[in-house]
Amino acid sequence: MSPSVSRGALNLQSLQIKDCQSMEEVITEEEQQGQGIMTLFPSLKVLKLCRLPQLEHFFLTEHALEFPLLREVEIDDCPEMNMFVQHGIFMSIASLESVNNDDEVKAVDLNKVMFNSKVCLVPLAI
Repeated sequence: MSPSVSRGALNLQSLQIKDCQSMEEVITEEEQQGQGIMTLFPSLKVLKLCRLPQLEHFFLTEHALEFPLLREVEIDDCPEMNMFVQHGIFMSIASLESVNNDDEVKAVDLNKVMFNSKVCLVPLAI
C-alpha cells in the first residue's frame, strides 16, 4: 500500500500480514516530500509479519517514522528481512511494550532491536 493509505487508516488497530509468498515490502516507496517525521497507521497497536519469504523491509524511506500507539511488534519467518525501515529511522515511542514477545524491550530504533539483539527471531540473510 502507499504511505498516504497507511496515514489515512485512522481506525486500524491491528495489522497482521502472513503467508504471502511474493510480498517484498508493506509500504511502497513514494516520492519523498519534505523532511521530518512521517506518522503511519496513527491508531495501530499491534503489528505482526509472519511467513513472508520475500519481505526485505517494511518501508523504504528517508523519513523518520512514527507509530504513536504501537505496543507490540512480531516478525517471524521473514528470512530476507534485515531492516525494518530501509534508509530511514524508526522512531520508537513510549507505548512500545513488546518486540517478538520480549516484554523487557524498550527500543529507540526498531532496526537495532529487531536485528542486532537477543530478541531477534528472524533468520537473517547474509
